[in-house]
Amino acid sequence: MKDSASKSHAKRLVLLFWVLVLIFYFYLSYDYIRISSADTKFQDYLEHVVQLAGNDNRPSKETRALILVKADELGIPIQGDQISILGGGNTLNVAVSYDVEIDVPIFRKGFYTKHFDHKASYRQQVN
Repeated sequence: MKDSASKSHAKRLVLLFWVLVLIFYFYLSYDYIRISSADTKFQDYLEHVVQLAGNDNRPSKETRALILVKADELGIPIQGDQISILGGGNTLNVAVSYDVEIDVPIFRKGFYTKHFDHKASYRQQVN
């Protein structure tokens, strides 16, 4: 009788362990997908801003501010010094480099760091 009860408890513990591993895996996957999705939106916006800033000859300070506002909106941790703006108008080039940590669910500590590099340059519109 004790043997059967201990086997039952062992099976429950193993099942609980695998359920926790599954939850951990799905949380990490969700966080990774969320970060990748935000980065894709950021890349599209960066291309758009570079085209607008190049067409309108906007100053680099304004371009940097637009990029930082969008990054904050998307929850991307970018500081002003991580944005490199070279040239202006037809020669505008922007480079953004940043790291994002993927958290461990229980500890809220960085488990994995994903590095992103983006480069966008103005392209003359052909009519």
